[in-house]
Amino acid sequence: MNENNGMILEEQDGILILSMNMPGNNLMTADFFKEYEAVMADIEERAAKGIYKGLIIKGAGRHFSVGADVDALSDRSANETYDDSTGILPEGHIRQKHFFTFLRKLPFPVISVVTGFCIGSGSEIAVNSHYRIIEKNARVGQPESTFGILPALGGVARTIEICGTQNAYTMVMSGELIPAEEAFELGWADIFAEKKQGTAEAMALIKYISEKCEDFDPDNYRAYMTSYLQSKEA
Repeated sequence: MNENNGMILEEQDGILILSMNMPGNNLMTADFFKEYEAVMADIEERAAKGIYKGLIIKGAGRHFSVGADVDALSDRSANETYDDSTGILPEGHIRQKHFFTFLRKLPFPVISVVTGFCIGSGSEIAVNSHYRIIEKNARVGQPESTFGILPALGGVARTIEICGTQNAYTMVMSGELIPAEEAFELGWADIFAEKKQGTAEAMALIKYISEKCEDFDPDNYRAYMTSYLQSKEA
């Protein structure tokens, strides 16, 4: 087990499990992002070895993440302004965005197990994963628009991909939190699970893909989920 100041990375049966255990129910402060980027760099290095079956991301406690600290978010937005004259994005933003969007390109399935609140940048971790398993009583949303900004870590594009343009527009622009059942109906979540059953479901999905499917191709992530759900109905 590698414990990285609240980011707990374990391996079980060839599956990496990241339990986010930062203060304030994974409030995304500057310290959160520092530790998140460090553990994601570790995961990126491990993925290159080609020996892992998948990655599960979850909150260690009740909540997946309550989202970004509003004051820290405002400061970061002010300090990382896009320079129109050069066309160069701030280096910090580029690095931060990479460790969200690279999840989608990993050579094994990445599953976010969503419990409690999954808000803002926390939601962007989830949507950049290949799959989302949402437990009963969870609530998700992207309230950035209520602060006058938009999700900037791949959340908009990925929400459009998984929910469709109209649903994504409503979620992003309204800033409202939606319950687990609605998130599943909108296609934001792939599987609806009872409380405390999400991680077991994620393990089962990864093992199915590893055993029944050929080498994982991130571009075919939907087909693997379809096959898994059909196997459960058989």
